[in-house]
Amino acid sequence: MNAIQFLKQEHRTAKAAFEKVLQASAAKRGDLWEELTPELEAHEEIEDACLYEPLARDAGGKDAKLAEWRRKHQSEVDEVEDLIGEIDELDPEGDKWLAKVKKVHESLQHHIQEEEGEIFPRISKVWDEARLTQAGKKMMEYEGGEGGCGLSHVAA
Repeated sequence: MNAIQFLKQEHRTAKAAFEKVLQASAAKRGDLWEELTPELEAHEEIEDACLYEPLARDAGGKDAKLAEWRRKHQSEVDEVEDLIGEIDELDPEGDKWLAKVKKVHESLQHHIQEEEGEIFPRISKVWDEARLTQAGKKMMEYEGGEGGCGLSHVAA
């Protein structure tokens, strides 16, 4: 599985988990949220370490949007992390909690749409299939608890 396939699968999983949280009873949604947030954080770590950090280096002279994407992506992640911090301070059975979770959900939906619609198609112009597969393998290892994504550069 290459990096883009891996991330699209992760996106489907996150969407489904959000739907569970948003449709759960007020008494159950807090527990579901506590299961989801570490998954979101792990996804962002994997995405940055295995894809966006090395891609920012490799895209330098080839694609300005990709070269800058890591910074924009991190800004979006920081906003969501701030919202998660606010959510953690609220009662999961309250309306304010649900409104903040919906805001995170909307942000995630926009993020996924931008990645899958604009960013992912550009990546294959910078990385060949072998490089994408190597990154995907590292993502699966990272997710499995085998550590970081110290990827060696593979010429495109």
